[in-house]
Amino acid sequence: SPNTGTGFILIDALKDLRANVAPINSPLQPTKMVLSNDRKITVAISIDNRAIDVVDNAKETASGAIQLPGTTESLVISVDDATAYAAVPNAAVPGGGSTGAMAVINLNAGSVSTIPIPTVHYVSESGDGSKLLAFSDNSDAVTVVSPFNIVAGQQNATCAPDVCTTVSGFDRPIFGFFSSDNTQAWILNCGPECGGTQASVQVLDLVHNTAGPATPVPGGATVGFLKNQILYVAGNPPVGSNTCAGGPPTAATTCGRLTAVDLTSLQTTPVQPTAIIPDGYHTNIDISGDGQLFVGSRGCTNIVPVNAGDEQRGCLAILNTNNGNLVIPPDNGDVTGLQPITNRTVFYVVEGGEVRIYDTTKDKIYSVRSIDIFGTAVDVKLIDF
Repeated sequence: SPNTGTGFILIDALKDLRANVAPINSPLQPTKMVLSNDRKITVAISIDNRAIDVVDNAKETASGAIQLPGTTESLVISVDDATAYAAVPNAAVPGGGSTGAMAVINLNAGSVSTIPIPTVHYVSESGDGSKLLAFSDNSDAVTVVSPFNIVAGQQNATCAPDVCTTVSGFDRPIFGFFSSDNTQAWILNCGPECGGTQASVQVLDLVHNTAGPATPVPGGATVGFLKNQILYVAGNPPVGSNTCAGGPPTAATTCGRLTAVDLTSLQTTPVQPTAIIPDGYHTNIDISGDGQLFVGSRGCTNIVPVNAGDEQRGCLAILNTNNGNLVIPPDNGDVTGLQPITNRTVFYVVEGGEVRIYDTTKDKIYSVRSIDIFGTAVDVKLIDF
């Protein structure tokens, strides 16, 4: 919560109440949070995107600010929790290289070095931590980074060839989903929403560092979630195809699309949108244990009711992946945080700066409650269960 001056608010996710402990103080006004794979630490990005804070989840303490060489909105944590890698598109590169670098952050010492990757904006990590995929603005290439080959503290104007390999042949790629053996990744090509040509899903062979054929996603692709070889992709189709016809009745004139892509038949079955959802730039997606897929965007068409019974619509959509039912909940605002609660049929959503709690057992009418955190909520993470 960036507007309380306290930093991290702790919630008892079994009772849906504020925990009876003091907030974790942070000078950074934290916003987006990234949880380590083992849930031992949380790394939060500051409100100005220029620093991070590291929280020890067991001790419930924050280490203090680590300054970055520029702004970031995308980072990952190494599998041993020792290092974070942040994409910093406006980082100055020592030696006069092109602007943009991946910041290599020693989370124990608080030191930062850089790997030059021009205008790098997003980063993805393999399950074993052996590969990072770096995605740059206005680029049709993916930079494959081998973090185990990085020489600590070394600063160069260009990335060493044993660390960075550039693979071309994509269409404004922004994210990668790795196979279980980490030998390939399915790349999300943003296409038109990022200044490219065609949104698609495309295989990256990480053994030979080559791009495979692309499977078009006509509904758009800015965020995805992988579940059992089904990649759920959300985005906006091109102008002219982005109407709301065929979706839930609404006064909105433009809508996004949610598409289920079967990765086992990428090249044999044409992909068509699965559901019509609110528009905006889609950035958040997650699924509950009982198959409710939550999709959120920012900057969508908000419809605020004037009279009782009028339509209310924000940036959240919920698809029941078991039966295809779609719900657009009556709430307003950008969706900035999603978190399913393990072993419970509830789902935490941050929408419009409020923490909402959804009951996932209802397909049509969701019980909505909120937790008052005395400030503006931005993100939510489950640190233990």
